[in-house]
This record gives sequence, C-alpha cells and structure tokens, in this order.
Amino acid sequence: MAVIKRDELVTALEILFKPSGMNQKEIVELADYVLSFFGYEDTLIDNVLSQQDRDVFYTLEETGILSTSSEDITLMKGKSWRIHYWHISGDKIRNILKKSQVEEENIYDKLFREGFK
Repeated sequence: MAVIKRDELVTALEILFKPSGMNQKEIVELADYVLSFFGYEDTLIDNVLSQQDRDVFYTLEETGILSTSSEDITLMKGKSWRIHYWHISGDKIRNILKKSQVEEENIYDKLFREGFK
C-alpha cells in the first residue's frame, strides 16, 4: 500500500474537476476532506460516513478514484452481517497524473514534428 500524497490527490482532482468549473480552493478542500477519512490507510468502513459524505464519495467513485466493496461475515449467533468498505485508488490517481503528463508532452511533440505553422 502506497500512501496517497496530498499534492497528488489535489493535482488529480484539478485534472478531473477544473474543466467542470470547480475552483482551486474547492479542489484543495475536497482533497483534504477525502484524506481526513483515509489518513494513512487506503480502506475505510462505510458506517463512519454520513449520507452527505457518501454523496461526495459516490461522485468520486464515478471518476474511479474511490471504489467500494463488501464482505459478509457470520456473527456468533449465526446471523449474517454485511460490511461495506470504501477504497482510495493510488494507482488510479497516479494514472490520471501520468496521462495528463503524456498529453502535455504529446502537444509539444506534435508542434515539433509539424513545425510552427
């Protein structure tokens, strides 16, 4: 498990949400908000979240930064209990950053190949 750095998450959120009009302050606050739940872990139990927290997490799930899973456990009395988890994807965050860097490099490569017409 690699720790998600704040600046990595902020940059990934900028790439994802700036085009839709989210400003820098909101993006930084969102990154801090998300990291406040995960800390140094990459998994979080869903029952610590409020409904408003879940709404934010569902939005981030659509981007691939967060994902969910669940497991069923059997309690001592024989009842089945389902536990839901949220996972933050360091790989997805880093892929967003790499893709952005490649796209920026490609623009300059294209200019070089085609010349400055």
